[in-house]
Parts: sequence; structure tokens; C-alpha cells
Amino acid sequence: MAETGAGAQGPAFADLMAELAAFRNGRLRRQPSDRFLAMAAGVSPTTVGDWLRADRFPQQIGPLLAVLRALRGQADHAGLADDPAAAALLDPQQWRRAYQAEAQRRASATRAAVQAQQGQTVLERMRPGRPLSSVTDPFHLEVHRAIDSPIAGLPVLPEYVPRAHDQKLGEVVARAAAGASQIAVLVGGSSTGKTRACWEALNLLRERDEPWRLWHPIDPTRPEAALAELKDVAPYTVVWLNEAQFYLASGTVGERVAAGLRSLLREPERGPVLVLGTVWPGHWSTMTTSPADAAADPHAQARALLTGHDVPVPETFTGTDLQLLACRAKDDPRLRQAAARAEQGQITQYLAGAPVLLDRYRSAPAPARALITAAMDARRLGHGLALPHALLEAAAEGYLTDAQYDLLEDDWLEHALTYTGTPVHGARGPLSRIRPRPGQPHPARPCFRLADYLEQHGRTARNAVPAPPALWHALIDHAPPADRSAIRPQPSSAACCVPPPASTLLPPSPRLFRSRS
Repeated sequence: MAETGAGAQGPAFADLMAELAAFRNGRLRRQPSDRFLAMAAGVSPTTVGDWLRADRFPQQIGPLLAVLRALRGQADHAGLADDPAAAALLDPQQWRRAYQAEAQRRASATRAAVQAQQGQTVLERMRPGRPLSSVTDPFHLEVHRAIDSPIAGLPVLPEYVPRAHDQKLGEVVARAAAGASQIAVLVGGSSTGKTRACWEALNLLRERDEPWRLWHPIDPTRPEAALAELKDVAPYTVVWLNEAQFYLASGTVGERVAAGLRSLLREPERGPVLVLGTVWPGHWSTMTTSPADAAADPHAQARALLTGHDVPVPETFTGTDLQLLACRAKDDPRLRQAAARAEQGQITQYLAGAPVLLDRYRSAPAPARALITAAMDARRLGHGLALPHALLEAAAEGYLTDAQYDLLEDDWLEHALTYTGTPVHGARGPLSRIRPRPGQPHPARPCFRLADYLEQHGRTARNAVPAPPALWHALIDHAPPADRSAIRPQPSSAACCVPPPASTLLPPSPRLFRSRS
């Protein structure tokens, strides 16, 4: 348990920390904020404030050095890069020495207590899970990776934007921290931010007087791992059930897991514990809806465990969510990109889905990749959002080698469009069909839309790549007149490789056909 109070620290470390706080508050004009420093260090803003006030000794040197790096970056930005006093204060080696000296002082003062706790430590290691203080990688807990940024030094995850469900979840976690076992299951569609919300809620339990553990059972299978160690779960443990249906909906084993969790939650001597889960709405309905035949009830235990403990997570950002997003986006280019490009408030889906979209494009079968690349080039050359089916079909052959073209099956286009249209993390797929709404004109043949992130990628990655003749002929033959007039010629370096652009309104050129043997 960390000692608190300025007097609990050695003079060298305490004085150094006081000097650092004065430097940040004075010469750096209170920049960066506690929230920004917390994001850099992977801790809560309250913890950063406690460090700077010397109210708490950091349990690890790494997060403290991350705060130091952020302050050094701000000092450079403020024109203090060559200031000897600032350089001396922000010297990481000085901080390492001071931290080590303070840690040794504390270790010596508590050696007897540590020896008395050795037996307890052995027992602690036998408990399921590991100390929450060592759980620092969100991706190990299946939080989705987010889009990249060219700016170096950003945290691995974009700055978090709390919403209404975070308040409800926080209340559940606070009750657990106060000593009452609790369960909360976040219910929402793919990539709506359920797992990230649970990850952020863990900050309410980090560095408490009574250290918490986190148990994420996955090996050999999720339900088997949960069943094997559930009886050994001790107080102050977070039970992490991401994709809860894998644990609870797997037949007899799932029901045994649900029954074990019910027992864990209602036995005071085993608490407090906190069960955090996530699930899609369809799975939630399956596990919590009473069957017509009460005698054949495959999810009786799961239903009893879950009912009344759902925390709905909305699909989109609305109202005050978008206002807060705009404020947070000032410090994070990934949030700015999502705010500008995400469809209809699907911010989290854009952040999580964009990297997967790029992976799906890069690993796509040749016909599907050809369709996506043709759509990229058509959009960057000026075609409108709605890409006609016939245009894509005609253009795709220009993006296939002779060997790939000869291997095409008769139904290649249907298979390729199925691949490109499959949704990614709750958002539209790489190339998805546009469904006209009632009252809108229906085109003779369907049109398709390229995902915004792939369009952006195409404009940069393929900016200097000449489009093949097949695309130009397809644009001339199949682009609507308004789109055809908007087509832009390629750079002169590519002029020798393409027919005249569609904007010249030449008579349709015969399509280039290749025979398949």
C-alpha cells in the first residue's frame, strides 16, 4: 500500500517533485493539463495530481518518466529547450536516482512488514488473475486498435470521450470499490465502445489502498478456463468477461459458469468482486429471454445472472457527446479525423473499423481487391459517391493480371461484392451497396459506395499511380453525365498510359476484352 502525505517521502524526492510542480504551474502556465499527462502515463488525472502535490509516491518509475517526457516536450514548445535550469530539472537520470533512493528508504522502513507478508504473498500468487497495476496493455483485454496518426508520441488509444453509459458503469464500479460485489454487462453492437468503456472504468480501481486484481480466463477455452478457477477467485478481483456469450451461452458448461458467478456474487465473505462483461444485443436477447417451454430452458442460470444488470451502449454519438468529442479532438488528430469522416455519429466504429478495412483491402482475393482499387481510382479522379455496378465490373479487369483474369469464375463478381460488402466492426464494408430509401429513384442497376477511410487512403497511396485504360473506358461508358463531366485528367506523367479522360466527351471507346481460356 502506497504511503501518502508529503512527510512520507524522502526530502530529495519530495523537493524535486515540488520543484517540478512549480515549474509546470509557473513557467509552463499549467500546461500540459493533468488530463493530458494522465493520458501519456496511462493513469488517472487524479493520480497525476497526487504525484505533483507529493501526496502519493508512484508505484512504478515508467509512468512518472512518461509525465516527465510530456513536460519536456511542452518546455521545448515554450522555447525552453536551451534553458539550463529546465534541462537539469527534467533530466531523467536525476529522477531515476531520486526515485530509487526513495524506494530504498521505503523498503528499509517496511522490511519487517514485508517479511511478515511473505506467506500472504505466496497465497496471493495462487489467486486467479494478476495485479491490476500490472494490467497496462488494453489490447490484451481485447480493446480494438484505433486508426494510426503520423504524429509521434500519441498514446496507443485516442483520448476517451465519456458518454451517459460511462456514468452508469462508474456507479457500479464505485459500489464495488466500496465493498459490495457487483456485475455490469455492457450491451451494444459491434465496435460501439463497450470494451473500451470497461477498460476506462478500471481506472476507478487502480492504486486504491486495497489493490485489486484482474482475471481474464481464456485458456484452454473461455468457459473451461472460467469453470476451472472460479472457485478460487478471492476478494478484490475484477472478472473480465469480454464477449460474455462465449462464457455463458456454451451449453451445459456455460450454465455452470453462470451458476458459479451467481454464487460468487452473493457470498459476502468472497467479496467484493466486480464482474464486467460485454455482449451484442442479439446474444443478450438469447440469454435473457424466457423460453415458451419452461421445461426446456437452456439459459436459466445465465438469465438469472444477467437480468437487470445491462448497461446499454448507443450506436452513435449525439448531442453533448459530439460537443465533448469536438473539445477532446483538439488534442488528438485521430478524434478529429473520426469527427470529420464518421457516418452519422458512428465515431467508435470508424476509429476501430478503419484499420480493419485497410487489412481487408490488402488481404482481399484478387477480384475483390480489383473492385476496391478501381473504386479508389474512380473517386480520386472525380467520380461521385455512387459508383455504378457496370462501371466497377468493366473497370475491374484493368486491375487483374492475365493469370488472375484467366482464373476468374463465372460468378466472380457476386463473390467479390459479397466480400467487399461485409460490414466491418459495425460500419459499412470496403465497398458496399447503396440502398435507395422509399421515394428515392431506383437506378436500373445498383450503385456502390467506397468506405471513406479507403477513399482517403486511395487519394494518398495511389495519387501518382496511373489508372489503367479499362477504368477510363468504364468511366466513359458507364459514369452518369454529371460524374463524367467532373472527371479530372491524371498528371502529365501518366498521360501516355491512359486514353483521353472522360471529360473530353469523346464517343464511347470499345472496351478492352481479354479472352479466358
